[in-house]
Amino acid sequence: MENEAKTDGASGQQSSTSPSTFTRPNYSLSIGSQKFSLESEPEVVSIRVIRTMGLPIDGAEVYLTGGKSYSFAKGDAVKIQLGYDDNLLPVFSGTVDNVEHEVSAVKVTALGLAVSLLRLRLNRVYLNQTAGKIVSNLVQEARLTVKKASDGINLPMYVVDEGKNAYEHVLKLAEQCNFDVYVTEDEALVFKEWGGGKDHTVDYGKELIQVEGSDFSPLYLSAKVYGESPSSMKGSDTSHWLTKQEVKGEAGTGAVLSLHDPAIKDKKTAETAAKARLDRMKHTFAVVVETVGKPEIKLGDTITLKGLSDSALSGNLEVRGIEHYLNKTKGFTTRFTCWMR
Repeated sequence: MENEAKTDGASGQQSSTSPSTFTRPNYSLSIGSQKFSLESEPEVVSIRVIRTMGLPIDGAEVYLTGGKSYSFAKGDAVKIQLGYDDNLLPVFSGTVDNVEHEVSAVKVTALGLAVSLLRLRLNRVYLNQTAGKIVSNLVQEARLTVKKASDGINLPMYVVDEGKNAYEHVLKLAEQCNFDVYVTEDEALVFKEWGGGKDHTVDYGKELIQVEGSDFSPLYLSAKVYGESPSSMKGSDTSHWLTKQEVKGEAGTGAVLSLHDPAIKDKKTAETAAKARLDRMKHTFAVVVETVGKPEIKLGDTITLKGLSDSALSGNLEVRGIEHYLNKTKGFTTRFTCWMR
């Protein structure tokens, strides 16, 4: 059932930020009060940064030379910039989650700022609020900043309880609206419909190292979302699993994915949620692209692969995940996980 297309390309050091063939990868790293750079003592062995939409949250892994005394500790701030020569761009902000001391190295694991939403549990009822306003409030409770929070669907009542952490509620609301969720490099959360990112071109034979595409067409071709009528909330004799009027939204034709969401109270919202689920299922092709290091490409941007003969890989690729890796032997590379409609 899975079709794959795979291509290997030549690795060079030329990218859309115009590092020449002879520029060298560079970094700037701060952990707590300590700062590391290529010009300082060669204490950094490798840096790996993983950023995604949704789960898992952003993370970073740094290996430092062992046998030295470092002053940072769990909870300290971590900031990473990557690039070429003096052209460095921010790629990660977070906090130290763990420090492992080995014989010849010290491993520092950091988590992105969304971890504060993962750790937040509270009980709250929102009345007549949009999904975006609910998310904004949860983000503020976690002491984060909102860069963009589109309204999305309107919910007559939405219950947040301690049974789920705040990030689970944010992801659920994003799924209902077919929105993207991620934290930007400037430490702010985005909750919005896809689009608005920058377009980038990656050239085969110059920047492309490897590309692999996989077909993951869904089993379902349509979606039905059942809500709960407001009438089921009134009166002590009400049977809460029954409603006076069916609240149902449908989108698409064919094999049906049926979902029940008690937060949806009217037919229009149910139809919007069903369409959002169908739109999400239309992303049927996943592509992993490995290139020379490209810190300028962000989550939500699009990539076009230039010079490939395989038409299956010729569409616009929506960037959903990024992995930067820099070490002394392999240099600086980036892997992008993308969707294609």
